[in-house]
Amino acid sequence: MTVRFRFAGLLALAGLLLAGAAGAHGPEAKAVKARLDPLPAALAGVEAQVQTTVAPQLVVANDSDRTLAILDGEGRAFLRIDRGGVLADLASPAWYRSQTAARGVPLPDGVAQDAAPRWARVSDRPHWGWFDPRLRTDEVAVPHELEHAGRPARLAEWRVPVRRDGEAAALAGAFRYEPLPPGRFLSRLTSDPALTEGVTVTLAPGTVPALHLHNQGEKPVTVADARGRPWLRVGPGGSFLNAAPEAAEAKWVKVAGGPRYTWTEPRAAYGERWPSAAVLDAGERARVSTWTLPVTVGDMPVAVTGEVLWVPGERVADSGHHH
Repeated sequence: MTVRFRFAGLLALAGLLLAGAAGAHGPEAKAVKARLDPLPAALAGVEAQVQTTVAPQLVVANDSDRTLAILDGEGRAFLRIDRGGVLADLASPAWYRSQTAARGVPLPDGVAQDAAPRWARVSDRPHWGWFDPRLRTDEVAVPHELEHAGRPARLAEWRVPVRRDGEAAALAGAFRYEPLPPGRFLSRLTSDPALTEGVTVTLAPGTVPALHLHNQGEKPVTVADARGRPWLRVGPGGSFLNAAPEAAEAKWVKVAGGPRYTWTEPRAAYGERWPSAAVLDAGERARVSTWTLPVTVGDMPVAVTGEVLWVPGERVADSGHHH
């Protein structure tokens, strides 16, 4: 099970925890973001993300038998995560303050920083998400010169100390100034949309472009994933996804009855939020990357290729489009 599938349930849970902050203005409306740095070697096997809803939320998975303890600002553990599930210290103020993005959370009787721990299981699954106040962005100031320059910058650091079976480590990152870039990225095909007779591919631009494959021919069309393994097969007889990508032979599962399939394709997107300084300074439409999608029609390899263009803001406005 991949991280994104494990975290999906946590984000749904987060939605239930936001009632107390429904009127807040979240950091997605701001240019200051909390970003996570790569985890240290001491946390090998632990997976973590920072997700942004109405506030930054730490989401951690630890599917190992080595317990990961999350510490509050005074060094007291309030969460324990391992493959057996998640334990919370119900006597810790940090436990209650981390369950909502709202400030000034009232604490139940018996909850205090110096109270004796009361550990209780809150999940049988080895992952959890919480609103850690150390990731709040609303009080992070952006220097005037950075706002004037309009360029991304690292402003300050944040750190959440942890222990893994007693060994000290930390989830750490930075507060970044990330204004919207003055333009947009546009992905387009450079190869012929008609791969062979009866087989066409089209692209719908977007932050992550969508590809549409239509096979009216007699041979199946197979698309490989980023590691070159069979991922998608379209027609005849429908559309199929490979349920066993690690196996020697593909295990095709039918996902659509017709010989056409549409999906979002990260390989056709630009990997960075901003273009290079040289491209920005030039102020011109420019190609910033190229991409290739490995496709096989029957036994014949056919490359689907494309490029990503940077379109400055004034060009977008002149053409009558919005970004």
